[in-house]
Amino acid sequence: MNRSACVVVLIAVLAGALTGCGGAMSRGIKDFHKGRYPEAVVELMAVEPAQADRSAESKARYALYRGLTHLALGDTESAQRWVAEAKALWDGDHGLLDRKEQGRLLSGWESLGHEPGEWGNEELARRGLGPRR
Repeated sequence: MNRSACVVVLIAVLAGALTGCGGAMSRGIKDFHKGRYPEAVVELMAVEPAQADRSAESKARYALYRGLTHLALGDTESAQRWVAEAKALWDGDHGLLDRKEQGRLLSGWESLGHEPGEWGNEELARRGLGPRR
């Protein structure tokens, strides 16, 4: 293989590695929107380790969709943990989620039995959970 072919292959491999986690997260979110919750949770769980190095926006979206997916699957304990984490992140920066995602966050929070004013950080502290860093 000549040098330019090696460079092209290396760039393709690196690009795939850099976008792989975002791609899997996007697939998980798309699966969620299509009602394929078991597939969505598998995709989202696969990218969880990479979230530590992601932006705050990515972390908030990940936690939101991870929580909503668990909620759709009837796993309220996991849903509580992830929806509360998404809310705690959003509390720190309201620009992390768009308007539709903010609505999903509130709906998820209320579906878990919380009042709209009972948001995130207090619930995380009460359960001994905290936002993952």
